[in-house]
Amino acid sequence: MIQPMNKYAFLVFHRDYEGFLLRLRELGVVHVREQVSTKEVEELQALQAERMHLVALRKELRPYESPASESGQQVQLPTEVDGRALVSHIEEELEARRRLVERITTLKAEADEVRPWGVFDEGTFTRLEEVGYTLDFYALPVSQFTESFRATHDVVPIEVVSGRQYFVLLRALDAKVHLPEAEAIRRPQRSVDRVEQELAEAQTALDQATDQLRASFPEWQAQLQAYDTDLENHLTFGTVRLQADRLADERLLLLEGFVPSDHAKAFEDELSKGGYYFKQVDFDPETERVPIQLKNNAFTKCFEFITGLFSLPNYQELDQTVLIAPFFMLFFGMCFGDAGYGLILFSVATFVRLKKRGGDNSIIGLIQWLGGGAFVVGLLMGGIFGIELPWAHNKDYLFNQDNLMTISVVIGLVQILLGKAVGAYKTGKQKGWKHSLAGYAWVLLLIAVGLIYALPMMQFTLPEPVTYILYGVAGLSVLVAFLYNSPGKNPFFNIGAGLWKSYETASGLLGDSLSYIRLFAIGLTGGILGSVFNQLAMSCLPASGSGASVGSYVLGWILALIILVCHIIGWLMALIVLIFGHGINFGIAMIGAFVHPLRLTFVEYYKNSEFEGGGKPYTPFKRK
Repeated sequence: MIQPMNKYAFLVFHRDYEGFLLRLRELGVVHVREQVSTKEVEELQALQAERMHLVALRKELRPYESPASESGQQVQLPTEVDGRALVSHIEEELEARRRLVERITTLKAEADEVRPWGVFDEGTFTRLEEVGYTLDFYALPVSQFTESFRATHDVVPIEVVSGRQYFVLLRALDAKVHLPEAEAIRRPQRSVDRVEQELAEAQTALDQATDQLRASFPEWQAQLQAYDTDLENHLTFGTVRLQADRLADERLLLLEGFVPSDHAKAFEDELSKGGYYFKQVDFDPETERVPIQLKNNAFTKCFEFITGLFSLPNYQELDQTVLIAPFFMLFFGMCFGDAGYGLILFSVATFVRLKKRGGDNSIIGLIQWLGGGAFVVGLLMGGIFGIELPWAHNKDYLFNQDNLMTISVVIGLVQILLGKAVGAYKTGKQKGWKHSLAGYAWVLLLIAVGLIYALPMMQFTLPEPVTYILYGVAGLSVLVAFLYNSPGKNPFFNIGAGLWKSYETASGLLGDSLSYIRLFAIGLTGGILGSVFNQLAMSCLPASGSGASVGSYVLGWILALIILVCHIIGWLMALIVLIFGHGINFGIAMIGAFVHPLRLTFVEYYKNSEFEGGGKPYTPFKRK
């Protein structure tokens, strides 16, 4: 359900405004009505930019997190200056490591360049030039470096690397030597041993810098989180401070906000103690965007995540989470189509929930419900780890494989009719009960016609009085649907609207109900894939009766040992195929079982229930 809200107006003297806001933040239940944009406020935009900067910085630090890096310590930074200094320090450490990485990349390239020339004394070049000589450096494909080439040009081979011959040529400074077939190479400035020594030193420094970042990560993470929280509190406070109307030459400030009705009494008592002036005021949900807080039981609360994926309902609508939850769980199980996969999902979620104590466990709870539901539905559908259970094709069994397509459509029709009933209720709630009668009439008409004609097709005969009652309900529903669909309008308009509605309902009902066939198709596909992987695994095993016993082999114990090894390899291969294949199938089933029920809920059901959405979540003004 949607938590009812009370709206309050607060009138505060300008000198007391800061203190009043601090008191509101301590109480932590007021959703302040936003009426002033903060985009033009430079101070608040700077805070937002700093928070985005922190997001980028924490993302950059993520590679240095290790399993042992989790820190449960709570850190409170004394001032905002300390936070900025911390950010600067971390950025300097990261920048120093980046420079080391760049240096290592450069040194590796230089080492690759000079390695063919080996170890030499750099002073040799200077001494040769002093006596009038110099060395030229060349490379040539090995196939072209013949004895004739070597003798002709009097060159000295140095090293062969990747099919290329590296060599040098000693010549006088004033001599001109032309080797068009060879590639001239820039003279190395340093010996390879010196480059590799510097490379090793840089690598050591990089390892030390990386270790330091990993060691500092837990503390930095806690400090950055504290700094971000502090910035968020400043941003929230600054935003709320702007939302007041300034009256009487800005001496009085008028602030408005919403409080959940179940917190209203305690909230009023606390403000009264402080001597603050406030008053509960009326509000029009049609023109005012009331914050939405959902209030559900433990089961339904887990499915609020599903509701929030599309949109929260507005204040004038119903919270349909309680209606969505059982259908979504059923759809998920039908798309999963395997009890074994559901059991795995439930077991893993339960293990995580037991290990993770405290905090918000609604998502884990959702996975538990979906996994448990998939296990039960999978058993009903007769499939477990790709193995068909005995009742899967039993003709007398309601949920046998041959009936699943029909069952999927029937379930879809039930949800669609529920959606239309909810849509009628919503119309009556917003416009008055007279406007909802036609909506209820269409629902009753479809139910009556469905029972009259569908039940005999299922070999079920209704008692004659019940049949007459259903005909009466159908007839009365037709009258209401065609003659009273637009209260206050003339009969001809109502008839025209009824004809159009009948066409719209018939076409929409056909298309929407057929969409639910995907429940059967996706579940069937998953079961077939599971069975295929089982068959592939079984094909890796030795055939029964192949003579695997020791006594059947005349060649003796050696051959028997070979056969035993082959059996072991076959079982290992079968196990690998089972794990890998079912792992892939499980992943595909997870995606399909989540996405397609979402589509059926958000498209087919929401359309028929006339869901509007657009609700803004209740975000009380409080300190993080």
